[in-house]
Amino acid sequence: MQPWLAESWTRGADGRSLSVTLRHGVKFHDGSRMDAAAVVPIMKRQLKTSWGQLFDDIEGLNVAADDTVDIRFQQSSPFLVESLESSIQKSDGVATGPFVTTGNALTEMKANRDYYLGPPATSGVHVESFPSVRMAWAELLRNRIDMLWEVGSDALASIENSTSISVYTFTRRYQYVLVLNSQSPTLKPTAVRRALNVGVNRSELVKNALNSYGVASTGPVWPRNWGFHRDVAQFGFDPAAATAMLGKKPIKFTCLIPPDAPFERLALEVKRQLAALGVDMAAEEVSYEDLGKRAARGDYQALLIEVISGPTLVRPYLIWHSNAPLNWGKFGDATVDVALDQLRHAASDDEVRGAIGAVQQAFMHDPPAVFLAWSVRARAFSKRFDVPAEEGRDVLSTMRLWRPTTGQRQASRN
Repeated sequence: MQPWLAESWTRGADGRSLSVTLRHGVKFHDGSRMDAAAVVPIMKRQLKTSWGQLFDDIEGLNVAADDTVDIRFQQSSPFLVESLESSIQKSDGVATGPFVTTGNALTEMKANRDYYLGPPATSGVHVESFPSVRMAWAELLRNRIDMLWEVGSDALASIENSTSISVYTFTRRYQYVLVLNSQSPTLKPTAVRRALNVGVNRSELVKNALNSYGVASTGPVWPRNWGFHRDVAQFGFDPAAATAMLGKKPIKFTCLIPPDAPFERLALEVKRQLAALGVDMAAEEVSYEDLGKRAARGDYQALLIEVISGPTLVRPYLIWHSNAPLNWGKFGDATVDVALDQLRHAASDDEVRGAIGAVQQAFMHDPPAVFLAWSVRARAFSKRFDVPAEEGRDVLSTMRLWRPTTGQRQASRN
């Protein structure tokens, strides 16, 4: 965790409290001060909405001074510091960032001249939508736009070879997951779900389905989290073991997938790999709306979806604990819940590391899913712009520093 709107914080000796010092001189877009009196109700609203039952762990969230917020938990927890990840935004959408929406909030932003780190190098941003990534990519190559929000993996090779375009990649905190409904008769046996886990070659999947723009998954915890260690148990590719666990009984199930190209490619690759084990996985494309409804009803055998799992430890808890607010598909089971609660109540760094291992082991013992790959995204910029980048971070984090290259003109539409 790094300070942003918080200047610093001090953890209490009992591990249950935090005293957070806010930055001085920060203003919201409406000109009002970002002080403790403004921040406390925003944090309460944000955490209550996103944390669900976890919000009950907070014993107090109070104004201690004009620039100080005190947070106290019922008991020690690694989620205490992670509560500071909450975004600070007023209910009407007014925030503190370097750009302010104007008029049509979806397409126009102007520089926030009162931004606490200094005004942005560019005066504004115009956002334009295209019916396909390919069409947007073509407009970038024609110098009609300055930046492409997301480059499809099929276009990356062409863009990376361009002398007029720079590409920046980063690993997202989202991963592709094949969720397995343990209430389905076909997938109810634990041995079957374990077999599916060891029967998928994740490295090959990343290469074939994602054009190598992905990172093989090891489980629900962000692998760059400070508490994650190399000794954590994980599934390896072992087709012989998978075949032995499956036995001679034919396995056939249907997997729901969203109507997007990456999911189609992933589904085809998983289907191909499982077919080598004698498993027949049929992919059924459904709309995002129908997928959500069927998942909430438990009306599925498997789902191929993308879920947020990092960088903090609270994220996998909110997705996979059976009573968590983001667990819209009723994923997981009692074994997983016990392990996640152990993580929730870890009282020291060593306990956190041990709890992460326990969570990983629980997901291996009775797997509710096959964790496939963390997604890698790429953003493309015309070299008419200087774009500072930081290793491992989304280049959007430096947006206020983007500036036209000396002597170069911007795209015709911007």
